[in-house]
Amino acid sequence: MERDPFYNNEQQNELRPYKPTQEQTFFERFSYQSLTFKTTVVQFIIFFLTIIHTVYLTEKYLEDDEDESDIYSFECVLYTWGSKHTPSIIYRFQFWRLVCPIFLHGSFSHIIGNMMVQIYYGFILELTHGWRRVSILYIVGGIGASLFSCVRFYYETSVGASGSIFALLALELIYFITAFPGIEPKRIVVFILLAPMIFLSFIDAPPQVDIAGHLGGLVVGLLIGIGYAFADAQSNIKKQCQYIFYGLVGLLFIYIFTILYQAKLEDEQICQGMNII
Repeated sequence: MERDPFYNNEQQNELRPYKPTQEQTFFERFSYQSLTFKTTVVQFIIFFLTIIHTVYLTEKYLEDDEDESDIYSFECVLYTWGSKHTPSIIYRFQFWRLVCPIFLHGSFSHIIGNMMVQIYYGFILELTHGWRRVSILYIVGGIGASLFSCVRFYYETSVGASGSIFALLALELIYFITAFPGIEPKRIVVFILLAPMIFLSFIDAPPQVDIAGHLGGLVVGLLIGIGYAFADAQSNIKKQCQYIFYGLVGLLFIYIFTILYQAKLEDEQICQGMNII
């Protein structure tokens, strides 16, 4: 039995351009073994479970308690499942709310849009960087997005994997810089087509979109991506520089926590508005 070549580059430290074969589709080298596929499946399962949870609570309690119908809203269900909420993180020490939003989504269109971009870039970045690097960047980028959102939106809840996806896009940008010109044309075209959408997500986003979360994922992704680039350098001196950028991520997180703990926030009631990261 021939070993699936999806993880051929998994144990290699060196970064090398990936050249797909002609029979491959838009989703480069789709594999059920990839972490991207497994993560996407989990996110869809959780999304449908939150829908079922909302329907169940509504049918069970709404008729007897119409005045408190907001308690059974989808927004409050997402809070129960771990949406980002700054007072709960600061005053109740519910730090899992920095990670859980990555796996929660506020609507069907929200999760479909996120997963399309995630599947495409998740697969090709796993091929060029390995699943360990991509998974670290994905989670840490999502935490960074939640922290930036905590500073910008103190009392609103937020959900979505967009912060992590922006971290993936940042890693792709660093890859373009370091691997150019050895990049397949289709990969360049897709990134160029996405660039205007990324730009518009910052300057012309709807009110419910958490721009701060997008920015947080992008900044953290750039720092970690630069660290990865230095880690792949030939010079030992340059290799050591990777820890500078990893350290900058840590210092950024500490700085944001300092801001949050020094801010005089009120421990307000939950479920008063939800932003979609």
